Amino acid sequence: MISFADLISAIRHRIRLVLLVCGVVFLAIAALGFTRPRAYTATSSILVDLTERDPVSANSANGSDNSSVLESVIGTQQDIIRSDAVLSEVVQRSPQFQSAALGDTPTERNQNGLTMLRRDLAISSEKGSNVIRLSLTAKSPEAAAKTLNLIVDTFLTKQVTLRSGNARGNAKWYDARTRDVRDRLEAAQSRLSDFQRQHGIVGMNRMDVEADRVRNLSTELVAAQAAAAVAQSKSGSTAQPEVAQSTIVQDLQRESGLQAGKVAELSKTLGPNHPDMLAANAQLAALRGQLASARSVQAQALTAASSAAGRRESSIRADLAAQQTRMLALSGVQDQLNVLQRDVDAARATYDTVRQRYNEATLQSEVSQANASRLDRAVPPTLPSKPNLILWIIAAIVMGAGAGLAAAIGQEMLAPRLRTPSGTARALDLSVIADMTDVNSGTTGWRAPRKEAMA
Repeated sequence: MISFADLISAIRHRIRLVLLVCGVVFLAIAALGFTRPRAYTATSSILVDLTERDPVSANSANGSDNSSVLESVIGTQQDIIRSDAVLSEVVQRSPQFQSAALGDTPTERNQNGLTMLRRDLAISSEKGSNVIRLSLTAKSPEAAAKTLNLIVDTFLTKQVTLRSGNARGNAKWYDARTRDVRDRLEAAQSRLSDFQRQHGIVGMNRMDVEADRVRNLSTELVAAQAAAAVAQSKSGSTAQPEVAQSTIVQDLQRESGLQAGKVAELSKTLGPNHPDMLAANAQLAALRGQLASARSVQAQALTAASSAAGRRESSIRADLAAQQTRMLALSGVQDQLNVLQRDVDAARATYDTVRQRYNEATLQSEVSQANASRLDRAVPPTLPSKPNLILWIIAAIVMGAGAGLAAAIGQEMLAPRLRTPSGTARALDLSVIADMTDVNSGTTGWRAPRKEAMA
């Protein structure tokens, strides 16, 4: 077995062989690498603007997980880039995919070009990032950069077309549905109006109005009953305060009192048959008659007020009974009215929803910008991506060095030589007692060893 010192010595003495084999292998691998077909990879990146919302769907993502929304949007954009809608247009617009080598017919060339483009196109994105990175490999750097830029341009244009085109179709559909829903709303409103006219109902809260009227009539009836009772208790009585408080009665009472005082004064000096005395008594009697007549009139007025209060009570009682009967009649009608009103409300809600969706679709159909933008434009790469010349050169150096060392070790194994004292002692199973140096040649050798005598 060759020791490490013998190996180093062997390589040092066979350095020419090592360098020769290393150079040959290096040149062979380097030549193979430089002669392989070249492929160039151009790169570009697209920024997807997640903050941009459609004018009418700004709250479409509320309540959802931002990470899941990001992954969904980025995945959708990547699928659009890989779709036939984008890549087929790129194939048709790129002369390199229309060569006769890809097929005899245009359809065959387009299909083969599409397959080749999908194979050479790589799309990736980092987790949590809204940047999409694209790379395209082609035989020439100019073709790689030009085709990749065409892919990005087509994607941005197609994205606007897809968004506005789909919304335009939705707008047409919602426009047609709007007319149907509006007709149903008008029909429901017409049925409700006819029903209200047929039953003499104004407004939807008719039962509430009728109930308020019943409550008002009940309150008026209670007040009328109290007033009738009071008026009836005073009816026909001249001793009521209202009679005494009458102005006519008070005036007659005052005049009667004055006349009675005058008669009393005359009676002190005149006899009962005196003409002045007789005239004063006659006048007093007349005033008292008038006072009695006035009190009778006031009592009759109280009787009339009592009759009026009774009539008012009866009238209010009749109105209350009629109102209660009307409410009972309207109770069934109100249920039908509520059903018709709910139909109108449902039709109106449907119409409002469809109309809102139509407005949203109309605004979306007018979108003129994509929600993505190009971060950097692809430029022709300087170095090829295949083969990787740096890796080939490193591999050539490593493999050349390995081949040179292997050649030196193999030759040493086939023709071994004694190069070091330890190697010589191990090969001959002898102990080295001395070494010497050939001064003239400058080489180092060893004196012939001998075995020590055995005891």
